[in-house]
Amino acid sequence: MDAVSRPVDDNAPTEVARKPRIAPPSWATTALVGPAAVVAAAVGYAALWLAERPPGQPTERFLGELAGAEALLLLSCSLVLIALVPYGERWFGGFDRIVVWHRWTAVAGVVLLVPHLALVTSSPDPNETGFGHALGDVALLGLLVLILWALAPRLRAARHRGLVRRLARTTYEHWLSAHRLTGLFVAVAVTHGAIVDPTLRHSTVLRVAFVVVGVAGVGAYLYRELVAPHVVPAYDYTVKAVRRLGERTAEIDLDPAGERLAFRPGQFVMVTFAGVAAGQRHPFSISSGAADRELDVTVKASGDYTDELVESLHRGDAARVVGPFGGFDYRDGGRRQIWIAGGIGVTPFISWIRSLDGGFDRDVDFHYSVHGPDDAVYRDEIEAAARKHPSLRLHLVLSDSEGPLTADTVLRGVAPDAHPWVYMCGPPPMTRALARGLRRAGVPRTHVRFEDFGSR
Repeated sequence: MDAVSRPVDDNAPTEVARKPRIAPPSWATTALVGPAAVVAAAVGYAALWLAERPPGQPTERFLGELAGAEALLLLSCSLVLIALVPYGERWFGGFDRIVVWHRWTAVAGVVLLVPHLALVTSSPDPNETGFGHALGDVALLGLLVLILWALAPRLRAARHRGLVRRLARTTYEHWLSAHRLTGLFVAVAVTHGAIVDPTLRHSTVLRVAFVVVGVAGVGAYLYRELVAPHVVPAYDYTVKAVRRLGERTAEIDLDPAGERLAFRPGQFVMVTFAGVAAGQRHPFSISSGAADRELDVTVKASGDYTDELVESLHRGDAARVVGPFGGFDYRDGGRRQIWIAGGIGVTPFISWIRSLDGGFDRDVDFHYSVHGPDDAVYRDEIEAAARKHPSLRLHLVLSDSEGPLTADTVLRGVAPDAHPWVYMCGPPPMTRALARGLRRAGVPRTHVRFEDFGSR
């Protein structure tokens, strides 16, 4: 292998039999608080509108206004959710779960704009204004484009030539810059509703609730864009070394210039490198062990920014690190576990492995899926760790010759009553297919954790 691996002492004594020390599921007890709060807000807001419906409102038009109000609530929830990072991760079970709820509350909100548009025009409103409706058109068009852009990589249309395919292939950096406009379109939607909605003119309660919802969403957006960059803790590092692990993959060692960032193995950080696409903050999984002084991140050249990073970064370059984020931690699961890594998704598992000690008490089958042998950049290090910790077993899967990894493969040899905990990180198509297969095979949904590897 051409990969540069951390040395592991093969002569160290292997662990002896001991009473399992299974860590309690520290996040499991609170991970439902966030989702429950979002659902309660959506249901409660709809109930309030139904209870406060003014007399004389045509039913179809009122239902259209209700759909619009609920859409605005969900869009505001989406903005609040992403502004909660890093404070609300425990309420949802990790950063990736916040992102999922952020994404799908926004999608649900935009979907509700369709019946809103269809029903509010069912009867005339003598107080309507052209300006108010123009604002609604701007908000609707802008939000539709941004949602389509975010979902483009997941749509069947991305397989064929056309607009969706072009959006799907846009770089993460360009997509993120456009995605940050979401809050502006929500603000336009709030203004539109305040001007044209006749129900709000006849109900003080609904008018107050509408303002609260709008202020919450727009306020969260302004906080994230204007305030958070100055108040969320950040750490100064310098590049100590850039080690090539493969043709398109490198591990970057960062040396703290001051206070060292503390993290849990499996978390990730947002990093800005001075001089390389200056000002762009990009997410990277941490590959170093929790006790290491240096902070290591692994980068695969897969876009404009990461291509430049792998080629241009040098020793001594400054870096600004924000985080850590995420709740991807095997210690929250039971004794019998299955780890699944796809390609560069091996990075959080390497952080776990580099943090192992004599107290490692899980029974793990680690399936590492890559295209070919040269892509298994950490193979030597994982094999050395498996020799040191016999309860960790590596299964290298070469997808080009063996085919894709399946749920049947990872469950082979696992006793039906073992109730394994499964941890996955890799390309979204792989993790989604495996998650469906694991559910069909009877693995509880609560036992399947995966870091949402997709950037959108």
